[in-house]
Amino acid sequence: MRRSPSLALAAVVLLVVGALVLREGPDDPAPRASLDLAPLRSAAALGPCPPGLGPELPDLELPCLGGGPDVALRAAAPGRPTLVNVWASWCVPCVDEVPDLVALAAKAGDRLAIVGVLNTDTEERGLAFSRDFGIRYPSLVDDGGAVLRAFPPGPPVTLFLDASGHVVATESGAFSDLAELEALVSRHLGVTL
Repeated sequence: MRRSPSLALAAVVLLVVGALVLREGPDDPAPRASLDLAPLRSAAALGPCPPGLGPELPDLELPCLGGGPDVALRAAAPGRPTLVNVWASWCVPCVDEVPDLVALAAKAGDRLAIVGVLNTDTEERGLAFSRDFGIRYPSLVDDGGAVLRAFPPGPPVTLFLDASGHVVATESGAFSDLAELEALVSRHLGVTL
């Protein structure tokens, strides 16, 4: 069966236009300055961001996704073992692992802090993702991807920080389940859940 060249060209044009209209990913432009994020922040109900994370993270300030003051990453140590997860709403492995991170946060209570770093994504999508998946731990917004460049590859990539903020281990890729995540927290941070 012979296809018409004009039909093939029309199909290609439709695919390209559709991809441009529906594109979601790290190359998207920054959110509109006039966008009111207050309703999304309220619905997401993220915890407050920490004052800092530790001396081995990049020397920069990042906005708190849930609102509040910017966080100078090196300004303070977390004061307790901390898991830092670099993620994005467009990242399929991040979607796969987030239920386990949410379950870990609920189970850990005050014994372990969990902080997300939204990587090259919009605040609007990050807040909607947090709301939709029940994420309550805080996240920082890293538009430029500096944290990921310092600890590649990913996303996702997870940093295990001791109470003084030193990175004792990194894990790249999604966790297979909550049991694996708990085992890594026990091994790297000495916190048994």
